[in-house]
Amino acid sequence: MKTLYLVRHAKSSRNEKGINDWERPITASGIAKAKKIAKRLYAKKAVPDKMISSQAFRALNTALLFATNLHCPLSAIEINVSLYEKKVSDILDMLKKQDDTITSIMLFGHNPSISELSNYLTRKKNKDLTTSGVTCIQFKTDHWSNIDKTAGKPIYTELGK
Repeated sequence: MKTLYLVRHAKSSRNEKGINDWERPITASGIAKAKKIAKRLYAKKAVPDKMISSQAFRALNTALLFATNLHCPLSAIEINVSLYEKKVSDILDMLKKQDDTITSIMLFGHNPSISELSNYLTRKKNKDLTTSGVTCIQFKTDHWSNIDKTAGKPIYTELGK
């Protein structure tokens, strides 16, 4: 069994002049919401073996907030360029190459691709993830390379309301 947590980055500021899109900081409300959701996941014992984050500042900082509140070592976070402004197929290719000794991965990315990946893997039209939103999908396989062979089972979605 493999478990994948898809997390959309925390709410970020669009008001910063003169910075690149990937440098946008998360807002105070985004920080609070990310902490709240991470604590809810921790209460459900939803702690991943590995975290993979986009290199964008807002996604990486969301991963750091989740790691802290899930009591995961920061060394559990891997930065991967396959998550920023990439297609679902690029993200899926990266996931399928993960080590099979890892049973659960928490992926921090961006819309629309993170919500599209959820739809693809579950074979359902799910609501788009809100900022800091999480969906948990389980797969009846022991190999990451097989996660797209059959529909994953959506276990829960945490929208932070």
